[in-house]
Amino acid sequence: MQLHISPSMRSITISSNNGFTDLMKIKVAARHISYRTLFHTILIVAFLLPFVFILTALVTLEGANKCSSFGILSFNLLSHLVLLCPDCFGRRFGPRFLGRVDDSGKLVRDFYKIFNQVITEEIPDGLKLPDSFSQLVAELKNNQYDAKTFAFSLRAMVLSCYIKIVTLNLLYSSLMEKLEREIRESKVSELMNRHFAASSIPKGIHCFSLRLTDEYSSNAYARRQLPSPELLPVLSNNSYHHFVLSTDNILAASVVVTSVVRSSLEPEKVVFHVITDKKTYAGMHSWFALNPVASIIVEVKGIHQFDWLTRENVPVLEAIESHHDFRNYYHGNHIAGANLSNTTPQSFASKLQARSP
Repeated sequence: MQLHISPSMRSITISSNNGFTDLMKIKVAARHISYRTLFHTILIVAFLLPFVFILTALVTLEGANKCSSFGILSFNLLSHLVLLCPDCFGRRFGPRFLGRVDDSGKLVRDFYKIFNQVITEEIPDGLKLPDSFSQLVAELKNNQYDAKTFAFSLRAMVLSCYIKIVTLNLLYSSLMEKLEREIRESKVSELMNRHFAASSIPKGIHCFSLRLTDEYSSNAYARRQLPSPELLPVLSNNSYHHFVLSTDNILAASVVVTSVVRSSLEPEKVVFHVITDKKTYAGMHSWFALNPVASIIVEVKGIHQFDWLTRENVPVLEAIESHHDFRNYYHGNHIAGANLSNTTPQSFASKLQARSP
């Protein structure tokens, strides 16, 4: 049996070799596509293509933020990723197949390059900074800036804001320190005034000294010379009995002088040299000027009136001054010249209490 295929005649001939001629011919008809079928196919494709394009664009836009890098994925997972995220696949590899690059990635890389270049350069002196970020965006929309100028403006605005924040922080810190110092000083001043008000209430003897001091400043007779000018030679006459009375108590000095006059056989031969401090001098002088003691000579002097009485001439005064310095330091007198910023109101009050218990 023989099989003969004739491509040109589009027929197949089967013959047997048993002596009989048995021919069998099978003709295959040619396949033809009708124009109507082709027209319908083109019409359906043209109708479906816009929908496919719109659907692909929507999926691509919605899935742009969900795309991730394919660099670490294996080849086995790539087909599953393409099936699950066709939009990511098209967004990643579509521009490369078409010979284009991703504009968003190129824009980001260009910005990185410009920013790195701007960091190492100095800001131009004539660069005019916008007042706000909205003004910067508006000027950028009006094409008043190129990319480098925009980067310089953005850097200058950030630097200016940082400087303003640091300056405001320093001003706030200094203001708070000033307020705390003023509050501390006001508390210390309140305690000092309260202490002075409590310890300076005029008593009887204080009022007496104050009235005599006021009399000394307002009454000319209270300021008259003691003793009178004609008796000044008696102050250095050795034939008289001279007594030196050093005190700041006016009544005590008056009692001593009166007692000596009453108990003396020759009161006219007695001379009193009353020495007092500068604070009590006016009251002491007023008392003996307004109330003279008969047949006795009284001289009133203040320590400040002795020019020779200095610690250079009298070593005892230096020792007394040192003693007063130690006493004043341990009793709180040094507070007046101290730095109040290092003194709390509680310690200040305790020192005032120790000074005048």
